[in-house]
Amino acid sequence: MARNGNGPVTSTKVQRMTSEHPHRTVRYDSPITEAARWDHYSPRHDDILICTPPKCGTTWTQAICALLIFGTPELSVRPGVISPWFDATHHPVEKIAAMLEAQTHRRFIKTHTPLDGIPFFPQCQYLAVFRDPRDAHFSMRNHALNQMSGKNAHRATEDIGAGFRQWSERPYIEGDPDNFSLANLVHHFKTYRAFEHLPNVHLMHYSDMQRDLRGEMKRCAAFLGIDVTDEALNAMAATASFANMKQKADQFVPGAGENRWKDEGRFFNKGANGQWRADLSAEDLAIYDTRIRDMLPAHDVDWLESGNG
Repeated sequence: MARNGNGPVTSTKVQRMTSEHPHRTVRYDSPITEAARWDHYSPRHDDILICTPPKCGTTWTQAICALLIFGTPELSVRPGVISPWFDATHHPVEKIAAMLEAQTHRRFIKTHTPLDGIPFFPQCQYLAVFRDPRDAHFSMRNHALNQMSGKNAHRATEDIGAGFRQWSERPYIEGDPDNFSLANLVHHFKTYRAFEHLPNVHLMHYSDMQRDLRGEMKRCAAFLGIDVTDEALNAMAATASFANMKQKADQFVPGAGENRWKDEGRFFNKGANGQWRADLSAEDLAIYDTRIRDMLPAHDVDWLESGNG
């Protein structure tokens, strides 16, 4: 019997519980992730879990957390190494658990899993970061084309519009091992949005980070209970800038030096909003708009596409 922080998980789908707190009710397994790895996670009282759909600002948020935790703009660590993707199978889970256990600084851990698929601990902080779904889709195209392995080549269709329509129209399937679709991104968002009122769940948006990186870092620091001076924050924001992270790809790109990427600098491709405008037809966008508004109320669509701007 597998166990997690909320009690036993005896099947792919367990009985849902009504509570003021989230519960782990879905097992998300994919070609590169295993839900059972969470059974090896031992939380500390101040752990930070960075929870994002793919291509929504994970690496950026890891860098921000590293800067705030270590309190210096001159990082000597690689955030993507010390902040592991816990439920990914890139490395044995025993090795990752041992690395985390040995860390003496405040720990920060990455996952792409919705809140209904990870253990919830009131003493941990959950940073959920989202992005305009259309930009996330186009960022994944670049990601797939840049991978050496070709594992995600199917996500970079030759016909850009056809691939976008397919991504938009795929239905949500609980525990779907291929977790990249508009419906899966929306589901991920819903699981965190539903518990945004909890003091240890904090939603951030990629567009807000673009508009006012320093301001978002200050908000993040406040949520995490980290004191930082204005002078230090200015310097840290410069380090976390898109241009600096792209220039120092060997420090910030996950898997740098492991022959994962054709061009490590391309991992930080454009980092811009509206990448989709030049490649999608009015029909493509109408299909997307109908789908997302079928799944979310208008105010949530507006926030998911634009943040607080």
